[in-house]
Amino acid sequence: MTVSQSFARNLLDFSRRDLPEEAFDRARNAIIDTIGVTLAGSRHQGSEILRSVVLPTAATGKSRIFGTDLTLNSLDAALLNGTAAHMLDYDDSNSHMHGHVSVAILPAILALADEHGISGPAVLNAYIAGFEAAARMGNAVSRRQYTLGWHPTTTVGIFGAVAAAAVLLELTQEQTATALGIATSFASGIKSNFGSMTKPLIVGHANRNALTATALARAGFSSGPTTFEHHQGFFAVFNGAPESYDASFIVEPWSGPLRILDRHKGIKQKRFPCCYALAPPLDGVLALREEYRLLPEQIASVEIGVHPIRFPHINVQSPDTPLAAKFSTSYTIARALVTGTVTMEDFEDEAHFNDPATRSLMPRVSLHRYENDNPSGASVIIKTTGGQQLERFVEAALGSTYDHPIPEQAIRRKFLDCAALALNSNEAENLLKRLETDEFA
Repeated sequence: MTVSQSFARNLLDFSRRDLPEEAFDRARNAIIDTIGVTLAGSRHQGSEILRSVVLPTAATGKSRIFGTDLTLNSLDAALLNGTAAHMLDYDDSNSHMHGHVSVAILPAILALADEHGISGPAVLNAYIAGFEAAARMGNAVSRRQYTLGWHPTTTVGIFGAVAAAAVLLELTQEQTATALGIATSFASGIKSNFGSMTKPLIVGHANRNALTATALARAGFSSGPTTFEHHQGFFAVFNGAPESYDASFIVEPWSGPLRILDRHKGIKQKRFPCCYALAPPLDGVLALREEYRLLPEQIASVEIGVHPIRFPHINVQSPDTPLAAKFSTSYTIARALVTGTVTMEDFEDEAHFNDPATRSLMPRVSLHRYENDNPSGASVIIKTTGGQQLERFVEAALGSTYDHPIPEQAIRRKFLDCAALALNSNEAENLLKRLETDEFA
């Protein structure tokens, strides 16, 4: 069998497994969190610009555009909602995939669910299948792609979205293999666009392209039979040398524990609306601030250490826009020390962005690569004007593992705060209640 045929066979076999209730709980929580950040992201200028470009030529349909009263065709809905979902960089991630898993698959799922009137367990099952596919493809290729500069959220995530759509629409094995093959030519996304509106845009396009690939395959379109393993195929072009990828993760039977239930690499939720690499440093800085009751004027310097793989993404020393500040250690750490937290407004409001106290503290924040082999941690050293040296090492950010979760009340508050940007309080509360009972359509 070819790689795409094996991928399709394993995916469809997986989708028929009896899944434990915990898997559905994890999926439900991720869906709720992602819809919340999508509603918030829909109000961002980038989402508004995209709608202004798409709407004049968009076909009508049954798929919701979150944050608006509009319903459009599933393709445009996947594009608009996928972009909004990642616009604030407030969405979850997955270490197998090395990217943002829910925004890579959920907008496509919900657009199809609306179009076909599907809700409840079928949506959860499609999400879990898409998650497994994206995570396994991530195991196969992501580490190398991430290093080369590809953005696995989209180069890998598109296959998760195709997988979820194939399961939701009950495609045959042949159709699923074809859709995956088509998606190898749709895969795209580079990290040089981090800090701009184009980063979330490509997430939207990956969702849209996944639905296009699925629809084409369902209608009888063709793709090359060896688009993954061909010498000019996906693996060779995106990864390079054969030793830089391992196709066994997708071609061998998908046995063993579910990726969504991996307690250390499953779903990593965010409590700060910025790059995930900033979460461990923020946890450490805020802990020291609270413990020693630090004031900004007492700070002589702040030294942040992170793993080399994280360093390039958060080494924006002087961000020129609030969106770019989501990847700036100096801005986020200074802002946290001044206010005691980091909020959505800190990356949207010019008054927050240009706050004199924050700007004054930024030059005192430095970032370096540490020698620790933990890619999920951060070292923090704060030196005070009084001569104290305060140190903290964060093994992993709050929310980064299932054993170190963000408190349930904080997750609920996050959803309601995000939803409040697009809905009134009653609408937000009612939506949350419906989602908690699996009313996704």
